Amino acid sequence: MKTRMITFEDGLRLVHAQMEGVRSVAIGVMTGAGSGNETPENNGISHFIEHMYFKGTKTRSSYDIVKQIDALGAQINAYTAKQATCFYTICVDDESEKCAEILSDILFDSTFDPEEMEREKKVVLEEISMCDDDYADVCADTASKLYFGSDPLGMPILGTRGNVKRFTRDDLLGYIGKNYNVGSTVISIAGNIPFEKAEEIVRKYFVGRWSGGERDWRDRPRTPEAAEEYVFKDIEQSHITVTFGSVPYSSKNDISVMLLNTILGGGMSSRLFYEVREKLGLAYSVYSYSGTYVNNGTLNVYIGTNPASVGKAADVAADVIADIKKNGLSREEFDRGLQQLRGAYVLGQESSGALMRILAKHVLFTGETFDFAGRIDEISRLDYAAASEAIANELDLSRACVAYVGRKTDKDLLERFTSRA
Repeated sequence: MKTRMITFEDGLRLVHAQMEGVRSVAIGVMTGAGSGNETPENNGISHFIEHMYFKGTKTRSSYDIVKQIDALGAQINAYTAKQATCFYTICVDDESEKCAEILSDILFDSTFDPEEMEREKKVVLEEISMCDDDYADVCADTASKLYFGSDPLGMPILGTRGNVKRFTRDDLLGYIGKNYNVGSTVISIAGNIPFEKAEEIVRKYFVGRWSGGERDWRDRPRTPEAAEEYVFKDIEQSHITVTFGSVPYSSKNDISVMLLNTILGGGMSSRLFYEVREKLGLAYSVYSYSGTYVNNGTLNVYIGTNPASVGKAADVAADVIADIKKNGLSREEFDRGLQQLRGAYVLGQESSGALMRILAKHVLFTGETFDFAGRIDEISRLDYAAASEAIANELDLSRACVAYVGRKTDKDLLERFTSRA
């Protein structure tokens, strides 16, 4: 698979990968506008704008958009993250230009009709309510706020009800004018389409349509102190998220940290899964996950357990982390983890949609093309001693941030982690 990038005369970047043996094409437009560059006063506007782009253009109603996409046998969707928003279609290869035209229409000719805005506000408020009822999500958002503090990365992607209710058409257009610019936008196309055709489509429907400007990555490197926050809810399960500082996106040690995450809680053979769930039956859901941003990174542990087991589950997780800090990874874990990472990258190349997202994010965050072959080679060449040295700086228990959502408890969860530092 060959990956190629081109920068057009207006500064717009196209990254492309032609995939052998598939009939699909994924076209994504990713821009560096997300909750991470909002303020408390407009938090949630990136996500609301994402919704509004699908609510009608000068020539298509919202129903026309989805009806025409369905008639092509294609998919159209979008998502908002903390540092990006992505609009995309996935289609059969011979419908790629038509799908690109529809994407272009919603991005450049949406009307942002005030009546549609008021209707869509109700939809977003329902989405916020839905997420408020997902207590694992509430715990993750609480942990993020605790770790990042006043930094925009600590704010929820969906925003607040008060903000959503207040947004006006002028607010949305002003934000788009400031944040949707050519320097922070990447077109990513992956699938059964030659580069020449992809370039032709992008030139026809996207080049010259955005204003100039560059993305201002507002996240500044953070080194938080230990902290905890409890959100008491009369619910059946208790949720714990422990957040540690880690490496930013594309750090020189990112493969070693990915390996650590895999061994800690990235699968059914991970230490957390085995110790907390398989040996003791303290949780159904227990895992670790990373968050990587341009200038920041986190490594997180999540446990969902019953209220009576909160203290025990936290103790076991803290013991697992303390043991890794003291003794590192075994050689067997190292070898197994490398194979898991290698497999994930190989299999990730077989989905046009997944490939499109990876390529777009890497260009947006680094300005460079993601090299899958080089990445797999890096994984294969990773040295056990070098990886051990790199992960020695991870999982600083003395700076753990612990978020809890569940029934009232007198357990001091933070002390369970910091006391093992």
